Amino acid sequence: MSMRTWYGVRRLYEPRFRERVLLLLVIIAAAYYAVWSIVQWVGLTPAALRFDFVNYFGGAQAAAHGTDIYADFKRSWGTEAWVTAYIYPPFFAELLAPLTPLGLLTAARIWLLVVHAAFIGSLTLILRLHPELSRAGRRLVLLAAFGFMPVYLNLKFQQVATLWLLLLTASLWAALRRRDHLGGAVIAMAASLKVTPIFLIPLFARLGRLRLAISAGMALLLLTVVTVLASPGSWQFFNVVLPRIGLGTANWDNGSFDGLVSRIVQISPNLLGTSTQTAAKAIIALAALAVIGLTLWRARQAGGDPGWTTRLGVASLISSLLMVSSVTWQHHLVTLLLPMATAIAWITARRPAQRYGWWLLAAYVMCWVDRRAFPLPADQQVHTATQAALVLTGTSIKLIGVIMVWLLLLQMLRREAAGFAVRRQPAWPADAAA
Repeated sequence: MSMRTWYGVRRLYEPRFRERVLLLLVIIAAAYYAVWSIVQWVGLTPAALRFDFVNYFGGAQAAAHGTDIYADFKRSWGTEAWVTAYIYPPFFAELLAPLTPLGLLTAARIWLLVVHAAFIGSLTLILRLHPELSRAGRRLVLLAAFGFMPVYLNLKFQQVATLWLLLLTASLWAALRRRDHLGGAVIAMAASLKVTPIFLIPLFARLGRLRLAISAGMALLLLTVVTVLASPGSWQFFNVVLPRIGLGTANWDNGSFDGLVSRIVQISPNLLGTSTQTAAKAIIALAALAVIGLTLWRARQAGGDPGWTTRLGVASLISSLLMVSSVTWQHHLVTLLLPMATAIAWITARRPAQRYGWWLLAAYVMCWVDRRAFPLPADQQVHTATQAALVLTGTSIKLIGVIMVWLLLLQMLRREAAGFAVRRQPAWPADAAA
């Protein structure tokens, strides 16, 4: 007897029953998110802010008083110590400066509300970006978002990833709506919050959206000049901070390719003799150029629907930047919610083989899993070859997941360019370009 004939399993093949199950799961996940968030907000203590927000607040205080926002960074620089100081562009410090008179705890609570608003706003905009999603598809996206571990890590550490996600999503929305000046301004803000969105500029240029790319470049230049002038000494971000944080870290939580190579060098510092460090830096640089270059090249090929090409291009670029960034903590993977939603929408519209869906699910699980799920050495020291292999595997599980998302999106771009399937519904509303 086939399992498909079993009562419980058979019901899952009924569309209405699947939708009800998904709705129930979304309600449960959203309720958990709400309760977890309220408990965190009410019970917030200065001790809980020691990870990241205290550094944001310190940078904002320096910006508010006209002192060096990178003073702590320069004092505490070391192998790992750079993560305990303000390391962002001056724009972020200026943005938080008005909160400094309220004190650390009150400012943190307000910032958490901003983080939540950015998350909910991102989800709302993501669903609007993908009209191909069926009711079940929308519920699946919401379930994936409310159940995603990086979302909760982002909240725990009061991080910027949801705001970053909102700006990336808004820039894509503006691009699809042909609102080039608005899109350029949003890209400028995103790149002033986290540097990597600057690659959206060459991406849109590659897609033939020169006015949008030029608007973004001009807005970024203007915003940078204004914030540097407003924060004395903040030019050090470009000649001191960026070169140092660009070296990456071998920290086991760093899920980028840079982190993987750094860990290999840490475990085997004489792997290539005296050339090990030089070779590692060259490999990291070449990998970044190759991954980003391939993504930009594949973003625009002959054929394909412009709406899908734009969405898939942005989604693949976001994935590629997480792969080759100097540092990718797990909470940074919140930005993968946009690429994953794009992939789900494409699968819904194009109806490819089932392996596309299973591949995406496997990638999601790998991005969800933390290294602590593996029996790694408690002292974070590698003593044997077996431990080395286990550490390199367990600490790279997120990287594998991101690579899988990236490869899947590139495959979708290729199939789209080749006219893979006849569209069963419009890829984008007819009035989108109005």
